[in-house]
Amino acid sequence: MTVVSLAGGMFFMSRLAKYKSGWEYYICQFIGWGGVALFGRIMEALQALASPATAQIQDHGFLPLTCLAGLVASHLLRLLIRRGQWLEMPPAKLILRYALALAVSTLLLSVIGVLFFKSPTAQESRAETFTIALMINSSLMGAWMAIYFLFHFYEAFHRAREEQVLLREAVTRSQLEALRLQLNPHFLFNALNSIRALIPPTAPEAREGVTRLAGVLQTTLVGKTTDTIAFARELEVVRDYLAIEKLRFADHLRIVESIDPALDPIPIPPLMLLTLVENAIKHGVQLHEQAATLSLLGSLADGMVTLVVESPGSETQSSAQSSLGIGLKNVRERLQLIYGTEASAVLEAVSASTMRCTLRYPATPRSKP
Repeated sequence: MTVVSLAGGMFFMSRLAKYKSGWEYYICQFIGWGGVALFGRIMEALQALASPATAQIQDHGFLPLTCLAGLVASHLLRLLIRRGQWLEMPPAKLILRYALALAVSTLLLSVIGVLFFKSPTAQESRAETFTIALMINSSLMGAWMAIYFLFHFYEAFHRAREEQVLLREAVTRSQLEALRLQLNPHFLFNALNSIRALIPPTAPEAREGVTRLAGVLQTTLVGKTTDTIAFARELEVVRDYLAIEKLRFADHLRIVESIDPALDPIPIPPLMLLTLVENAIKHGVQLHEQAATLSLLGSLADGMVTLVVESPGSETQSSAQSSLGIGLKNVRERLQLIYGTEASAVLEAVSASTMRCTLRYPATPRSKP
């Protein structure tokens, strides 16, 4: 078996890594391993033409049977990789499993090959036959595993880049939805400062309202577009927003807050909590004729962050989440892009007059490939 035959077979085998399931995977498996066997036979035939004496000692059934065993072994290895979620492991654990799987599969294939597929000839001992089988199998299985992992890492890299683009777009949409305006920040802040200066000291509520508004706009207009910010900073913006709404609704709005201080350094996508609170005001408080209570709860347990926003509402809203506009949709998309499938955003009716929106996500964003 020559190095050239291995290279030719590996060209076909490289296609099998592209498919994770379905008939395409099995077709590529047969093409890959069959290509190795066929190419090896072609090389043996060429060697026999060049040197007829070698044709008398060649075992033409050894390579095809070895490739058949390799096909079965690689498929079982693929099942092990997928069920064990090797592709999600850190490099140190993955390398250890890679080396162990390669060593075990190579050793087993070589033992099976020597015992059942090939007998020593007069020109070589059983140890030499085992050594040849070990070299062939290690080359085949090593190439298969390297191609499989490299392709999936390459695919994960491009998928991560696409997710980053989607995340940036979601952040932008969230900012536009929260603000619904396009103003020059410097002009706006200068105007607010001028208005605040015109308000007499005898009207502290008006002065405080302008100050709070400037704080909210500073975060939403000129804040850096980052994936996450500290929860304490997000909560500060939410409190400024609620203080403004408190001036608007007065006694009609009652705010209940219970936030675990351990959440302060935990990262959260910017404007996410603000979006939920704004939706609760818009679709709950301002539509409620009587005095309304908005509850803001936050806790950290077992590495998971739980944020709850409760406000007046109706059971019909839980079955028609579109009534909340694109806010909740953006929140769910951004959470899953940053934290994966462990994150969730759920809107539900806890009673005939109360709606609850619950966010759950890991305290640490998933690592980027």
